[in-house]
Amino acid sequence: MPNTNHTYCTWHISRKFPEKLSTLYTQYSEFKKDFNACIYKSLSPTEFEGRWEDLKEKYDLENHNWLNDMYAIRRQWVFAFTKQHFAAGMTTTSRSESMNSFFDEYVKASTGLKEFIDNSQKALDSQYLREVQTDFDTEYKEKRLFSNSSMEINASKIYTKERFKRFQKELQKSQSFVMKSMKGCGDYLLKMYLVEKSTLPEINRRNFFLKISIDGGYSCTCKKFEHSGMICRHMIRYLNKKQKTMIPPDHVIMRWTINRNKVAGPLPCTPRMLGNVVESQMARYSGLCKAFQGLSVVGSCSVPRLVTALANDLFFI
Repeated sequence: MPNTNHTYCTWHISRKFPEKLSTLYTQYSEFKKDFNACIYKSLSPTEFEGRWEDLKEKYDLENHNWLNDMYAIRRQWVFAFTKQHFAAGMTTTSRSESMNSFFDEYVKASTGLKEFIDNSQKALDSQYLREVQTDFDTEYKEKRLFSNSSMEINASKIYTKERFKRFQKELQKSQSFVMKSMKGCGDYLLKMYLVEKSTLPEINRRNFFLKISIDGGYSCTCKKFEHSGMICRHMIRYLNKKQKTMIPPDHVIMRWTINRNKVAGPLPCTPRMLGNVVESQMARYSGLCKAFQGLSVVGSCSVPRLVTALANDLFFI
């Protein structure tokens, strides 16, 4: 996977700050504030580099070995760098750890091999049933609207239940932002807007810049869409100002939509050769399991389908 972007868990790294920087915290009352601003509030790699240089000069950090080591790997953990790449919005290993915790309910270090295989299958079945239930809730349960705006209604028909809730948070927060056109900063192919939070004192405001191209494409310095695949509150503010009623299709990615599990057309793969299926019982068993997987998926959706699937299964036997 040559295009994979490897990152480190920011939570685990931040836990080291009190231990590795305790002397600086004690010696300089302003250091923690300046350090956190550099790490967490830099909107771009350029801004981070500038703040880092100021930090080193102000607190004489040229020979601080641990900070120099952390700076060397900055592209793998500082959000100003990692947000440039899609990661489904994740910055920590919590997702992986939650899956580990889930499987710990089914298998343990003392679990035997046969029991491990059986219990692993039970875990996967449980996870699959949870997904089926979530799909059902997304498709058939009405989503609760808080504004009844055209864009919110449009989002409710596009996103899954969980992703729609996240969209609603962005929509709510977009209402506290104001937009100003940046005259002279663009050309006839590109318009630029300054977006800032009007509810904050001016000294504490962070400036976000929204670039809108003539073909409708956009880029925001927050990089939320690039990192998580979710349209950002700054873009929502722009769409509301322009009285748009729908989320642009190119700002919606398939994985967060109701139709995420549906594939248009044939799967792009080459059928596997059966090989020595007749001679090998293991190969025959594996082939049959895969052949009946589709039947299991359909049969688990409802009791009548289960009965039909079981009847078909007995017929084949």
